[in-house]
Parts: sequence; structure tokens; C-alpha cells
Amino acid sequence: MPGSFVIDASVAAKLHFLEDGSDQAAALVEDADRLVAPDLLHVEMASIAAKNVRRGIASPERARLAVAATTALLDASVSLADLAPRAFELAIAHGFSAYDGAYLALAEAENIEVVTADDKLVQRAKKAKLSHLVRALAPCPLRS
Repeated sequence: MPGSFVIDASVAAKLHFLEDGSDQAAALVEDADRLVAPDLLHVEMASIAAKNVRRGIASPERARLAVAATTALLDASVSLADLAPRAFELAIAHGFSAYDGAYLALAEAENIEVVTADDKLVQRAKKAKLSHLVRALAPCPLRS
């Protein structure tokens, strides 16, 4: 399904560590015209990679590759400084974390959707009447 998307860490992690939804994340990335994320994604990937090493899920080498590959994955990485004011507003108005608010603020600014595997984000966006900004990673491949 071609298009431009904001991707969050829950989707990016599935590209580098075998998880439920890894195939769907790979299909999304392969078919997307443009992928963007707040620069927060780089630190979130480092955190996920380190956690996977500590849990014995990934070797340090594999985790390093995942962290390094995050830059190449994106067509654009947007500064948190630019997103923070709106992320804050979304957090206080709707109960999102400021981190999730940054992804939503970027989606809003770009007029595209955040693709996420985070069910809590999907549900909170629905409750806040912001579901037009969020797309759950499909339970089946995104290809037509």
C-alpha cells in the first residue's frame, strides 16, 4: 500500500528483531513512498536493541546493526524541538505520553498517519477522536 507514513519504534523494531508483525512491517516499508519519524526514534531503537541484548534475544552485533540501520530506514527525521509544543498539547489534552505525542504531532503536521503496533496508542487515539492520525500495523500483509 504505497503512501507516506510516520513509523514508530514498535514498527521499526519489527524490521530488525523477529516478532509478531515483522512480515507486515517489512511489507509496509517496502511499499511505502516515504517514511518519516521524530528523531526520538533513534534513541527508542537504541533502547529496544539494548533490552533485546540484555534479554538474550539479540547479540550485541545484531543490536548495533539495528540501531545503525534506523537512519537509512527514514526519508526524514524531524527534530523533537519542532514537535515538542504540539506533543505537550496532545499529552495534556488527551493523556498521551509526550513521546507518543511527538509521533502524533509529526503525523498531524505532515497530514499522514502514524503506523504503530502499539494497541494502547491506537485505542487512546480512538478515544481522543484522533484515529485519523493512527493506523494499526495490519494483522495480515499490507500488499494488495
